[in-house]
Amino acid sequence: MPDMNRWEKLKPLGEGGQGQVFLVRTPTRRTARDQAKAQIYPCIANIGAHQGASSDSIVQSLLEAITEYSRPDSPNELGALKQFKIATDDKGKEAEAVGRLQAEIEVLQRTSHPAVLRLLDANVDERFIVTEFHPGGTLDKHLARYKGKALEALAALRPLVEALAAIHHQHGAIHRDIKTENIFVATDGRLVLGDFGVVFFTDGQRLTKTYERVGSHFWMAPWAYKNERLAIEQINPSLDIFPLVKVLWSMISGRNGFPYWEWEHDENNLEAMFPDSPMVALINRHVISKCVVREEKDCTAFAPVLLREIDALIERGKRVAQRMDGETTWPCRICGKGTHRPAVSPAGVNYGPLLMLAQRPGGAVSDRQPFSICVCDHCGHAELFKAYGG
Repeated sequence: MPDMNRWEKLKPLGEGGQGQVFLVRTPTRRTARDQAKAQIYPCIANIGAHQGASSDSIVQSLLEAITEYSRPDSPNELGALKQFKIATDDKGKEAEAVGRLQAEIEVLQRTSHPAVLRLLDANVDERFIVTEFHPGGTLDKHLARYKGKALEALAALRPLVEALAAIHHQHGAIHRDIKTENIFVATDGRLVLGDFGVVFFTDGQRLTKTYERVGSHFWMAPWAYKNERLAIEQINPSLDIFPLVKVLWSMISGRNGFPYWEWEHDENNLEAMFPDSPMVALINRHVISKCVVREEKDCTAFAPVLLREIDALIERGKRVAQRMDGETTWPCRICGKGTHRPAVSPAGVNYGPLLMLAQRPGGAVSDRQPFSICVCDHCGHAELFKAYGG
């Protein structure tokens, strides 16, 4: 039996330029169902041929066989089988396609991280791979779960950044096609990076071309889709960091991406969408503005650097989330480093609350609310915060 046939195809999941993907049962589950099915017919034939305890035993065996055969498959008994279409009439193209298949297998075999799709089986000669199956599908179908939840989105993205750091710096590989459609949502809520079909190894030894330009144009860094193809030495981690941060934008906005690097346009600016979120302002300043950029020289160059920024923001965001009425400080959303504290007069006396017109839920615009003047102890930015009890 060919190796691929050990996996029982259940239904097609999709088709692309590289081949077709099928939902499959694992060989172990397939064998268990075959064995259960083989027990059903003899049990039926023997019912009535025996009396007493023997008959009861046959009926029990029948019930067990039917239950095992018909029960729903658990997630770990399923997989996604990608069957590659590799033409053999052009030896150069065939060698290139086989090389890509081998590269995808290699990076999946070498990367063991919960945020990277797990490889279950592969056979280069038979042109297939099998990975874990996530019934929830891809992130582009789940953006509403993170919309407006900046801290939650940041925490969900963090394992992907951690995995990317390992892929880049431990295994010397660049994914090159990061987008919401290539990120799966696991049943436990984890985000899992998949589809390494155009992965590139930075040592350059596994390439068949001197110049390459691949990936999805809508998500691609601008320096990757110039008129000329990128030279090998120009393929670096920033090509993954740019689209991954666009993925973060998509999670917070609830929209599947935006054109080019135009995150500051009014219709794309997260601060305009969520003006009351201090975390959104911090993410704009410390992540998006440093990664979704026009020029490569302005982009955060390494995943570990991005990971440190995200960790600092998550910690800061937790402090913001835990702030209770009555506290007198607030993290600065402008510089992201300092803390807003009540302003004091030259004589060292706190300015008292100011009564200002402000509409509150259920109240009229004419209602006057108390606000405190606070100044950042790092950058000096001043803001008004609703005073405790207002």
